[in-house]
Amino acid sequence: MKRTRTAAVLAVTILAAPLAGCSTPSAVPSGTMSTSETTSALETMPDLPEKDIAHWVMPMDQFTVPALDHLSNYASNRQMETCMTGEGFTWPIPIEPTDDASYLTYPKNPSSFPALTVEIAKQFGYRANYIPGVWLPDGRQTFTKLNRIAASSPGFEPVFQACLDASRKIFDDTKVVDIYNTQNMWHNEATKDMFDDPAAQKAGAAWKQCLADAGYDVDISAPSTENGAMPTQKLGEEIGLYMPRPTTPPRADGGTYGDTEADPDAERPAPTSAEIGLAVADATCRDSSGWTKAIYDALWNADLLIIRNHGDQLKWMKTELDAMSVQARQIIAENPPLH
Repeated sequence: MKRTRTAAVLAVTILAAPLAGCSTPSAVPSGTMSTSETTSALETMPDLPEKDIAHWVMPMDQFTVPALDHLSNYASNRQMETCMTGEGFTWPIPIEPTDDASYLTYPKNPSSFPALTVEIAKQFGYRANYIPGVWLPDGRQTFTKLNRIAASSPGFEPVFQACLDASRKIFDDTKVVDIYNTQNMWHNEATKDMFDDPAAQKAGAAWKQCLADAGYDVDISAPSTENGAMPTQKLGEEIGLYMPRPTTPPRADGGTYGDTEADPDAERPAPTSAEIGLAVADATCRDSSGWTKAIYDALWNADLLIIRNHGDQLKWMKTELDAMSVQARQIIAENPPLH
């Protein structure tokens, strides 16, 4: 199971890709210990949190700063607004919260794990957001407005690039990317055989039978596997969550997909009763089969292995992440909104 926590590489993430380049981070952050040193085991484990499946608490949580992914981008965006405005361009950046609590509202968790429960299923169906972050209601409109400014403003690109380069000299968020990529690499290695665990396979079979008894035909062996996850494409279409696959292939010029094309700007409708029903049955079967507990325990043990093998480097990483959080908040404070 991959940890989906990552830091965006672009300094201005609300812009289209052509406006800002990205770098490919190294596997081990610059300035950390060498690769050979990262496998030295800790003699003493740090204090561990209490297990809490409902909130998906994990041992590695203490070595992350969930808000930093967004804080680093927001700090860069605030610098960009100051710089672009100084160069005569209107560059309105939406105001975002900077407190940690806003980035971990229920049911989000630091691991971004889709920990579906009956309570979540009843409220959100399959549409819950588990990834730390904030949702800006006018984010799409801002994205469109900024790209229109970029497209219609003479001399925009060289000024934008100069501001971007200046921003990165002050706050280099590629270090955040490097750190989380390294943690993700360790996590993937520690969990590569997780789905082969006998307890997980037994629980998956029980989960599948439970859903079959509830009247649902499921063609995967567990709620989340290397080959797919719930809801499957077939079930997702039946409950109105997924659009059917297009029956007309897309044109070479990027035109319509035909009779099943979805409007990307349309608001997603609320979950149907069919979606809620499937999600509740799914969550109920995850619990009764023991699948949720089996996966939670497997991921917990994987975190412990990472901490034992890379504890000293994790301490260094956390110190760096905390320092970057302080710097990001200072940059935000020094670059107030101008529009």
